Parts: sequence; C-alpha cells; structure tokens
Amino acid sequence: MAELMPLEEALRIVIENVKPLDTKRVFLHEALGYVLAEDIVSDTDKPLFDNSAMDGFAVRYEDIKNVPAKLKIVGEYAAGTEENLKVESGTAVKIFTGAPIPEGADTVVPVEYTKTEGDYVVINKEFKKGANVRRKGEDVKKGEVVVPKGKEIRPYEMGMLASVNRAIVTVYRKPNVAILSTGDEILDVCEEQTRPSQIRTSNNYTLYGQVLQAGGIPHNLGIAPDNPEKLKKVMESMIDYDVFITTGGVSMGEKDYVQYLVEELGVDVKFHKLRIKPAKPVLFGTYGENKLFFGLPGNPVSCAVAFDLLVYPALRVMQGFKDIFKQKITAVLEKDYRRKRAERREFARCKVWFENGKYHCEPLEKQDSHMLTSLVNANGYLIVKEGVNELKKGEEVEVVLL
Repeated sequence: MAELMPLEEALRIVIENVKPLDTKRVFLHEALGYVLAEDIVSDTDKPLFDNSAMDGFAVRYEDIKNVPAKLKIVGEYAAGTEENLKVESGTAVKIFTGAPIPEGADTVVPVEYTKTEGDYVVINKEFKKGANVRRKGEDVKKGEVVVPKGKEIRPYEMGMLASVNRAIVTVYRKPNVAILSTGDEILDVCEEQTRPSQIRTSNNYTLYGQVLQAGGIPHNLGIAPDNPEKLKKVMESMIDYDVFITTGGVSMGEKDYVQYLVEELGVDVKFHKLRIKPAKPVLFGTYGENKLFFGLPGNPVSCAVAFDLLVYPALRVMQGFKDIFKQKITAVLEKDYRRKRAERREFARCKVWFENGKYHCEPLEKQDSHMLTSLVNANGYLIVKEGVNELKKGEEVEVVLL
C-alpha cells in the first residue's frame, strides 16, 4: 500500500501547479466578485476642491477667536453652486455640506453653534482654524493607486472605481469548473427510484454551490455510470474546462475506473491518497495548459471536505486572489473529543460561536463520512492533528471556518 501524502505536501503540489487565468475586460456593473488584474489610479485629486463637511457658516478663523462673534451674512453656498463670493473681515457665508469653501474663508462653524439675527449670524463657540473643512486631495492625490491589482472587487471598490471614472476594468477570468458524479447507484434530483439500492445524489449540488462560493463558474455534467467506455466519453470533454471534478471512482474497488481513465486521457497524476480524515482517496493531476483534475471521494462529507481543503484554494489562485484559504481561528473547546485511531489528520465537523471575547467550538456527535447532516449542522472544521487521540474540554484548538 502506497504511503499516504500529508496535507501540507498535497497543498504545496496543488498551488505549485496552478496560476491565475488570463484576463478580460468587464463593465463596472458586472465587476462584483472579480479580482483586479491592473492597478487603478485616481483621475483627479479627491476631494477635487476644498469643501464643507457640515451645514453651517464659512468664516475667517480670525473673526471667531473671541465668541460670541456677530458676522454679516453675505450669501449662500450649496453643493454644485456657481456663486463666486468672498468672505472678508466681519462676514460669513451660509454653507451646506459638500459646497466649495468660498474665497477668504478657512473654517466652517456648524449651524447648531450659531444663531441667526436678520442679516447677521452669531457664533457661540470657537473652533480651530480649518475645522470642518475637507481639503483638496486629502483622501487621494491625482495619479495615486486607489484600488491595487489583486484586490477583490466588492461593493466598496465598485464605488471607488466609479468615483475615478472607470466604466471598464481588467480582471482575472473566473474558472469554468465541470462537476461529474459517477456510479450506477446514483439518482439525480426528480429521477424515479426503481430499486432500493439506489442513492439520491448530493455531491453534484454540494459541489455546484461550493464552486459558486469560491467564485468559479460551475457546470453540472450529471451522473456517469460505472462503465469505462461511457465514463471515458464524458471525461473526454475535460479539455473544455479549466477544472474537472469527479466524485467517486478513485478508491480501491473493482469499479473505481476514474483513477485509470485519467491517465489514458493525458492527466499527469501528482498524488492519489492523503493522510486526512475524511477524504483519504483524493486524486489530483494536471492536463492541457493550466488545467486541473480533481478526483474526489463519493461519500458526501469526504467530497465536501476535500473541496474545501484543496479545490477551494486552487480556484482562488486561478482568479488572482491573495487570500486563498478559508479563515482559520483559535477556539476554546467546550466538549471532549476522542477518537480510536490517530494516524491521520482529522477535520471534525463542529459548531463555532463567539462569546465573551473568544471563539468557542463544540464537535458534533455525527462524524461519519456519509452523514451529510454533520455538515448541515456545522460551521467549522475542528482540526485534530496526527498522533492526537483526545482533545480535552477547555483546550485551545484550531478551527477552519466554513
């Protein structure tokens, strides 16, 4: 029996064999979730001019050193104004948020600290020179990078792109990911069950959601029978995708054909079995140009765990993300966890919550690799390292958040 590969070694091999995909141009309103493939620079200073941060009165600091101060109102500035007023000694201009600071003024007094008496305003509180004035270029200077290459475009970045007048941006393409389940016993959703031994699929749809969550574009190829000719015919389409994922057919059974067919189809297999639990039978290889093949286990939990640990970071690299792994935290264990065998690293499903300034976690009772309820009820993987048979309540443990 071949030696099982440690997870760190498998991750290293995966990451070494994947690189960002080619780029494309997208309109701003389509850019959400993509990763920038270019630096975005500001077209102007931001703000473009000195403007008011408050509704109030634009004044000269010299005129409000001694309060109360009574100043003559000589006009009004609103945002977008075309007025061209000047604040001279003993005068003030009524001003609204976002309006340009009139010539001669250097300070804005908020309206709540003033009282209007006819054509005059009484200032009741002294403010520092420059108070409530947004200075030209204080946020961004013209030519400065405002959104760097490698940054995910979130709603906030969309707003920034709009503010620097970018209607089209260059991003990394999202990977097209094929998903194929194998097995004579597998039924798709809404297919009629004709014999008791048939099993309803879950992997196709779990993986579909996981690919979407990772930012990829999933393609559900359905279910292939345990027939090498028919299975090979479906798998020949792998050249059309950036990533091809199968579930089932990679273990040691007589009908586990995937592990043999991939080599016939030109996949350079890098590893097959891992020292982890669940998800020991994972096959990874490369084909074509920057294309990846993942043969994942058929058991639902094993399939999902293998995706989270190995496929997820690969898809993130393809899209140009800098943060490629799911978040890992330290939590206080709230319940003992024991296992009989400790030769593999285990990713036990657990519940995680935040309380009194710390994360806490509790492993779930159901941990078998066929029990999909263990994932439905979980929001984390409790990491139990090799050689560890028992974790005690109160210990600090590592958890991968889902």
